[in-house]
Amino acid sequence: MKHRPTLVALFFMLLFTGVAVAADNALPKAPNLIVINIDDLGYADTEPFGSKINRTPHLVRMAKEGRKLTSFYAAPVCSPSRAALMTGCYAKRALPIPHVLFPANDVGLAPSEVTIAELLKAQGYATGLVGKWHLGDQPELLPNAQGFDHYFGLPYSNDMGPASDGVKSDLGKPLPKQNGQGQPPLPLMRNGTVVKRVLQDDQQSLVEIYTKESVQFIDKHKDKPFFLYLAHSSVHFPLYPGKAWAGKSSHGLYSDWVEETDWSVGQVLDAIRERGLAEKTLVIFTSDNGGTARGSNAPLRGFKSSTLEGGMRTCTIAWWPGQIPAGTQTDAIAAMFDILPTFAALAGAKVPTDRKIDGVNLWPHLRGDADAKPAHETFYYFRGLKLEAVRHGEWKLQLSAPAGSGGKNANKDKNDKADEGGKPKLYNLTQDIGESKDVADEHPQIVKKIQTLVAAMDEDLGTDGKGPGVRELGKVNNAKPIISHDGTVRPEFQSK
Repeated sequence: MKHRPTLVALFFMLLFTGVAVAADNALPKAPNLIVINIDDLGYADTEPFGSKINRTPHLVRMAKEGRKLTSFYAAPVCSPSRAALMTGCYAKRALPIPHVLFPANDVGLAPSEVTIAELLKAQGYATGLVGKWHLGDQPELLPNAQGFDHYFGLPYSNDMGPASDGVKSDLGKPLPKQNGQGQPPLPLMRNGTVVKRVLQDDQQSLVEIYTKESVQFIDKHKDKPFFLYLAHSSVHFPLYPGKAWAGKSSHGLYSDWVEETDWSVGQVLDAIRERGLAEKTLVIFTSDNGGTARGSNAPLRGFKSSTLEGGMRTCTIAWWPGQIPAGTQTDAIAAMFDILPTFAALAGAKVPTDRKIDGVNLWPHLRGDADAKPAHETFYYFRGLKLEAVRHGEWKLQLSAPAGSGGKNANKDKNDKADEGGKPKLYNLTQDIGESKDVADEHPQIVKKIQTLVAAMDEDLGTDGKGPGVRELGKVNNAKPIISHDGTVRPEFQSK
């Protein structure tokens, strides 16, 4: 005869089971924090977000073990998106520029801004950036002056250099003719020192060397909390997949590079797993903006450089075994500027209170809390200094024809003509994620509601030009290229 447990025994069984589950799910103190930021990756360029062309098994596994964020927004282009990540603010608030930064600009992210690296460093974290910075290339504006203990990478985009160095043409393509002097040589840097002038072979090795550097950083700091920001140059033009990957996808250089980038993600996640760090490490995978027409943003409309969904909504995955529910997704509105307050909360740091922070702690949404309040009911789509659209819940009001279609390497969207004219257009993103049907005439009250939000934002950041909430840029005197056009490295960037 089987013995049935008494009520008291059942009580204690449930009690201790509950304690064990709670202990398993308790947040570790000072978890490791990683952001993997890909350059110009399209919303549907990976298998978890619908790609039928690119093979991305490591991201498939990451999504199966983690949580997809299907309404995660960046900015339309590089520098603003990275400023939002670093500061927890709309880019216009912290880096008010019309487009992106270029070599030897005399402006950049102000040293007075409190970056995510500075917040975490103050909590005892080792802080490392591997890859693309793009927030200023003068000494006082580079990563080591903005909270990063360790920096290895490019100060800006991999296409910013002279055509003769192969930075204006894809792998295997003829070098284009250069009009005039062109941009100065592109430097690969380590902690303020130029390692080398980047040529074609160097472009082709970027994913591999960034991956190795990242794994080495994890190894070096595995016994203490660390923050790693891996900012790949892939898959930004020019396309330079590694020698082991070029021609292997059967779909061209772009797919080759997407698949190599997926390999890199796998290497980083394997390094975390193999060192027993998975249960105390949060990894966010994302892109700095939507993709160009070389890739795919389906079912979204538009490309990089625009405020259409395809220009700003990114393929984002959050991974933390034991903490983030596996194989799930959320459509909650979230953005690049939410990463700073989220990481700060997990690390026990306090976000600055002497300035406005636009981001919020996303952890309830990453954890999958059923009763989590919306992270953002409203999101503002800025392109440079101009507000072009506003999302409020499921509704998006396009205030004017969206500028930009992905630059010289992307095509104009076939529906762009539908946006001509000055009348705002309203889309229901739940029913029409592709922004194909203007329903403004059917919902005048929604249009009016969102226009009141526009008016409120005009009093803060301004809808065109700089409003009172915009902060000052960092500015330097006598800005010069890191490497001059004749190949000379500035003395302060030479090996000591």
